[in-house]
Amino acid sequence: MLHFPGVSEEDFDFEAEWLVRAIDDVQKKILFSGQGRNGDLELELNFQDNIKQFEHFSVGELIHLPKEIFIVSEIAPYQPKYECF
Repeated sequence: MLHFPGVSEEDFDFEAEWLVRAIDDVQKKILFSGQGRNGDLELELNFQDNIKQFEHFSVGELIHLPKEIFIVSEIAPYQPKYECF
């Protein structure tokens, strides 16, 4: 499952580059805009726990993001635990 509801993995281009569109120096967040088939998508990532990596980005730069960033693990539906007597 992807971070983007309504976008299937088949329609998503994991190899496409992402444009650094905005950088929030206060909250250490970066807004990325998709390119190519991902052109209508945006992704905001928080780098508060990774300041060194945050400092390497600049607005207007094209970046290749790893596939793991886009995939969200699916939450299993609630299964109650019970014992039969």
